Amino acid sequence: MATTGDRAPLGTPRHRASTSEGTIVEHEGINRRTALAAAAIAGSGWTLSAMLSPAEAAVRVPGSPAPVLPAGMTPWLEVFVNWSGETRTSPLWTVAPTSADQVAELARWASSNDWRLRARGYQHNWSPLSVESGSTQESRVLMVDTVKHLTAITVDPTAMTVTAQGGASLEAVLNAANNRGLSIMHHPAPGDVTIGGALAIAGHGTAVPASGETRPAGATFGSLSNLVVSMDAVVWDETSGDYAVKRFERTDPDIGPLLTNLGRTIVTSVQLRVAKLSNMRCRSYITIPTWELFAKPGSWGRSVDSYLRSCGRVEVILFPFTSFPWVKTWEFSRYKPLLSRGTSSPYNYVFSDNIPQQISDLFKKIQTGTPAIATQLGPAQQKITATSLTTSFVSDLWGAPRNLQLYVRPNTPKVTANGYAIHCRRADVQRVLYEFHNYYKASVNEYAKRWRYPVNGPLEIRVTGVDNPADVEIPGAITPTLSPSRQFADHPEWDTVVWLDILTFPGTPYSLQFFQECEQWVINNYASYAGVRMEWSKGWGYSADGAWQNQDILQNQVPRSYSQGQPADQGWDSAVRILEKLDPSRIYAAPLHDRLMPPNGG
Repeated sequence: MATTGDRAPLGTPRHRASTSEGTIVEHEGINRRTALAAAAIAGSGWTLSAMLSPAEAAVRVPGSPAPVLPAGMTPWLEVFVNWSGETRTSPLWTVAPTSADQVAELARWASSNDWRLRARGYQHNWSPLSVESGSTQESRVLMVDTVKHLTAITVDPTAMTVTAQGGASLEAVLNAANNRGLSIMHHPAPGDVTIGGALAIAGHGTAVPASGETRPAGATFGSLSNLVVSMDAVVWDETSGDYAVKRFERTDPDIGPLLTNLGRTIVTSVQLRVAKLSNMRCRSYITIPTWELFAKPGSWGRSVDSYLRSCGRVEVILFPFTSFPWVKTWEFSRYKPLLSRGTSSPYNYVFSDNIPQQISDLFKKIQTGTPAIATQLGPAQQKITATSLTTSFVSDLWGAPRNLQLYVRPNTPKVTANGYAIHCRRADVQRVLYEFHNYYKASVNEYAKRWRYPVNGPLEIRVTGVDNPADVEIPGAITPTLSPSRQFADHPEWDTVVWLDILTFPGTPYSLQFFQECEQWVINNYASYAGVRMEWSKGWGYSADGAWQNQDILQNQVPRSYSQGQPADQGWDSAVRILEKLDPSRIYAAPLHDRLMPPNGG
């Protein structure tokens, strides 16, 4: 393959540093000190990604020559680091196309030159659906930066739709809709995720209908994937015999696996259904004990079930080694309640982003080899949360849905998480949580008796509905085939999804063993009256080698959970066949896809 040589331009250079390997050209926006640091690291044999931030690592380092891309596109080298820092690569060739047509050109180039393309947004994900840790230039992976240019958004208030390019942030999409009096019922808490990335994993928030509540037009209690009206993606086009931008309407059978595509394509544009929703009230509680919140089904008191009936929207954050979780509820309220504080912007919980010195010191002790500090960290976080909710006047907020549901900023503590979606009857939600909390508490305590502290982050719980394609109000709309909140066809009574996530610092001793045991307990315990799926964006498939490595989970549990009760043409195998048809060269397949969806069925 032809190359441009070892000194291909990487943008507008400002500074240069020399090593015995030649000249390192600094990428635009990086200062001289960074360029010299990169030179020193390259000369010493150290790995650049271990020393510098992703922005600082966007420099030229010795390695494979730059790929010769289609005209008008110049690559640069940049380290990929995911949100928790667990996935960290060597500098990889990266490019920022300015249009959907350029993405298609890149796809055709990759197919012809034996390269792979991976969409890169804000890297706010846990699972390696993009690249795996340790990837190098020799992996022949070209990262496609979608956030520099593919960010256009338009709103049609008459049709109640928002159309956004794949690199637009969730926050920008919500802002554009909000400016026209439109909203999304529930969505992920961080705004720094691309809309393409959120759809790839069926992003969600927390919401089920409260007692007597009717679904507003244009809203869904299911995932974001269930709001798609149409999408444009770069896929193999049989007519032209090459990769091209193709429009998929919600009634197209091939759109099913694309609605939650796990990164097996690049979505260049998507049209979403949105709703006219009134303002909401969000109240925080930190005085409800776990024995009451997770009480045995049928018990009297402030249980999760009681809040679902009264509000429909509940989130629970239980810090380790504490008994009074942070409980948030949301409910529609057209007028501002007397005691509520009005807010016109998101990210109102400043205390959870700006870590106090006391908490920061405990974080450092855990990360430097004192895991038992978890017994102090959880109570300290709980105490600061309780105090700050009152002193910051944010325990009772009122405003637009966007302002109350976006609350996670990039500087929130970087933890890893496992994640499971438990499908059950609405009447069994309390049972699911009662059983899980008993297991979780007993397991954490049993480890502690042996001076082992695998969990130092909170347990987080959310509850949503299932994906009902009728919500998008298009006759014949296709179900998101690979969405974790897709309904189990043979259990229509399972109308609710309980999302369970346990967080801990990456590399915490015994956390891998703890997550393995937890995963098996979840799968076994709920088999009698519920269904279990993995939450794509989180950790799952645990083995002694790590997350996403358990072959039984990858090859049996996951496919079975998407095929159970489904017609043959709507199950896992069918979805994989469609993805293979739309990407026959597997230019979008990451190593995790190769394990989960092996070429030629393995």
